[in-house]
Order: sequence, then structure tokens, then C-alpha cells
Amino acid sequence: MALVLVVAGLKGGVGKSTVALNVACALHRDGRRTLLVDADSQGTLRTWAAKAAEAELDGPPVVGLEGRSLRRDLERVSAGFDCVVVDSPPRMGAEARAAMIAADVVILPVVPGGADVWALRSTLDVLDEVRGMRPELRACIVCNRVDRTALAAMTREAVTDAGDVPVLDVALGARVAYGEATLAGQGVVDYAPRSPAADEVRELVRAVLALIKRKG
Repeated sequence: MALVLVVAGLKGGVGKSTVALNVACALHRDGRRTLLVDADSQGTLRTWAAKAAEAELDGPPVVGLEGRSLRRDLERVSAGFDCVVVDSPPRMGAEARAAMIAADVVILPVVPGGADVWALRSTLDVLDEVRGMRPELRACIVCNRVDRTALAAMTREAVTDAGDVPVLDVALGARVAYGEATLAGQGVVDYAPRSPAADEVRELVRAVLALIKRKG
């Protein structure tokens, strides 16, 4: 069965789509058969995929899935893939819960700011509910759009104390390369393979896969 990674969050604007597409592109570039699922009604990843197709660029295939049947549909579309990366809706309704229930690992991005820390705590409450049904579910927090400000450091400290979900040592910086790559229909591992942004994404993927290895 495919490894299912779900990028989730209660609050929009934390970079879920950016994290999902870059993780998927890194897995694809590593030779893993990877499917990217756009479960966000905004359709950011479907727009990105159209840009990639227009430019005839290689990358993971993208499908759109929405609705409460997401868990069942994931089982159907994931056949033949090694990894599935899901960009879940920016709200904690039935669809996001369905995505979490289907996940092997839930990735929770957080950006610097008080509102984002508070929203993350609400997301962790939902994660706890899902773990009541699936106690083996793994999860991690990744700090996104990080800079050298005191706010970024305070945010990391706050989310570290928010619960029992680990905060990954690797963080994604506030780098222009992420936006440029998305506009070009690529992930940063293809758009700027030797950049700090590409290094961050590869480290993030290694850290997430290490969670699965520790599961056994």
C-alpha cells in the first residue's frame, strides 16, 4: 500500500500547498512513484499542475478529491503508487478528519505569529480525536516561512510546548525560491536543486520518512 502523507491545518495561509507540492516533488525526484492529491477547494495544486503540463515539465501527477468520501477515494486512486501526498482543506471539518484518518503521517505547518500558534492548538485537538481511532498515526510540526526574527523563535518555542507532537529540527525558510518554483510549475528540488530551499525540502522528507521507520 502507498505511504500517505497528509499536510493539514485549521488556518489558511500557513503554506500547506507549498509544503505538499515540494514534498511530493522531492519524493518523485527520488524515484518514488508519487501522487499529489489536491483536497483543497481553492485548487492551488491543480492550477500548479496545469502550469507544469503547459510547460511540459516532469513532476508528480495531481488529482483533485473533495468531500467526505476522501478516505475511500484515496484508497482507489493510490493503487500503483509508492507515496501519496495530500493537501487537505484549510478547515477542520469532516473532509480534513477523513484525510487524517487515511494518513500514515500528518504534517502540520506553522508560520510565525500568535494566531497561527493558536490555530495549531485547535488542529492538535482534532488530531487527538483521530488518534483515538488510530493510535498508531504519526504526526509532526514543521515551522514554515522562518526568518531570523524573535517572532520566529518565539513561535517555535510556543509550538514545542503545545503538545506531544514533535517539532522537526528542519524548518523551511522564508525564501523567494519557493514562490518562483511554484509559478514555474515546479518544486524547488527541480527549479533550484542546489539552493538552500531545495536542501530544506530534502531534509524535511528525510525527517518525515524517519518517523515511519521509527514506527516499527
